[in-house]
Amino acid sequence: MSLSELNLTLFSFINASSDASDLKINFAIFIANDLLYCMIALFAWFWLRGDYQIKKQILKAFIFTSIALFISQCISHIYYHPRPFVMDVGRTLIYHSPNGSFPSDHMLIFSSIAFSYFFSTYRKLGIFLIMLAWLVAWSRIYVGVHFPLDMLGAFVLAFALNLFGLTLWNRYKEKLMEWVLTLHFYVFRPLIQKGYIK
Repeated sequence: MSLSELNLTLFSFINASSDASDLKINFAIFIANDLLYCMIALFAWFWLRGDYQIKKQILKAFIFTSIALFISQCISHIYYHPRPFVMDVGRTLIYHSPNGSFPSDHMLIFSSIAFSYFFSTYRKLGIFLIMLAWLVAWSRIYVGVHFPLDMLGAFVLAFALNLFGLTLWNRYKEKLMEWVLTLHFYVFRPLIQKGYIK
């Protein structure tokens, strides 16, 4: 079996069937679409209310995720792989533009965040976030906008970036925090002085 055939076979196994329950479909759509916005809101809250160490870890996750997304965009421009609905494969439950599917940006975001915590003192949280990333991966395949190899590619990219970028992060993290917190205190000074945020 070729890699393309394996990709299609796994997609057919995971993608929503015609008799899928509304409960499962709605759950998958929430995880595929809305969980990302919940994650962004949660991180914004912890940034505004968290201490120095929490802010530093969020900054790390943000930097690694931003770099990962930039690399992903480069890959998509060099190598275009159509999405399942473009190939008229499977069942599609949400709208998505017909841009390249490899690697998955959603999986890349969740995996990059997860590995940024895994390669830190917050390893247990990182493990939980890795499991959450794979739940997102399942949902994006289930609703018909990605193939399994899109998820695997994003996961490997996030892992490699976090692993090999760790040395640079450890070297420059305090300086980066100094710059970012200077901007943070400048922008939010009135709210910080009133004790609304930290």
